[in-house]
Amino acid sequence: MLRARLATAAVAIPLLLVLILYPSPWPLAVLVFIVGIIGLDEFSRMPFAHQKGEWALTVILGTIVLLGALSMHEHMLGLSIALALILGLLWVLFTRPDFEQGLRDLGLSILGALYVGALLPHFVWLQQSGELGPRWVVFIIAVAMVGDTAGYFVGHALGRHKLTPRVSPGKTVEGTIGVVLGSLVAGVLCKLIFLSTLTIQETLLLSGAMGVLGQLGDLCESVMKRAFATKDSGWIFPGHGGVLDRIDSLLFPVIFVYYHLALFR
Repeated sequence: MLRARLATAAVAIPLLLVLILYPSPWPLAVLVFIVGIIGLDEFSRMPFAHQKGEWALTVILGTIVLLGALSMHEHMLGLSIALALILGLLWVLFTRPDFEQGLRDLGLSILGALYVGALLPHFVWLQQSGELGPRWVVFIIAVAMVGDTAGYFVGHALGRHKLTPRVSPGKTVEGTIGVVLGSLVAGVLCKLIFLSTLTIQETLLLSGAMGVLGQLGDLCESVMKRAFATKDSGWIFPGHGGVLDRIDSLLFPVIFVYYHLALFR
């Protein structure tokens, strides 16, 4: 498992850095779009493994939201969400005689469309937020990866107390503390190497909050997998699972950092 994780990271990290640091937003936007489509497929297969219509609806609505968010045009995200909601309601009206269950299924489809389609494009928004935008994206990924690695080793070496056994039996309190500490160390290193404009207080605030939010994002995805009796969301990354298993600890942090910068800087 560890060897597969390291091999995957050795291939993915250099490619990801090239796309993030590339001057144009389009290479990263294309990657986010591809990852988003795969993520929508993975999400929809959890509740709708045997319902092709509902699976297709989730992917279609999510693609609409994803394209709206990636357009980088004012109001397009709001328009795409409104369009996805209207199309979803029309789908229930014209194709589902069981209105009550149809609305429940639509709720799951909208959840998937927003979870992937509205949150993931914030990486492109952040990359294009200013001169330091690409560095902020690297900051988020570096903090998440170091925190995740620290949590993995601390949890395996010292983990004794289960964090949320009903949601994720493998997670421990000790491992979670390892994630937060690893995130803090990574945040300080990022400040010293390429984000010198950060104060040490802001560095600790952001990286510590990201460590906590990443864990919460991971647990939220675990709730989805538990609800639909799925071990991994997919198989595309050897040793890591699917796309959703890789981005679950990144989505909440990127939202937090993006709006922190937008509102307080």
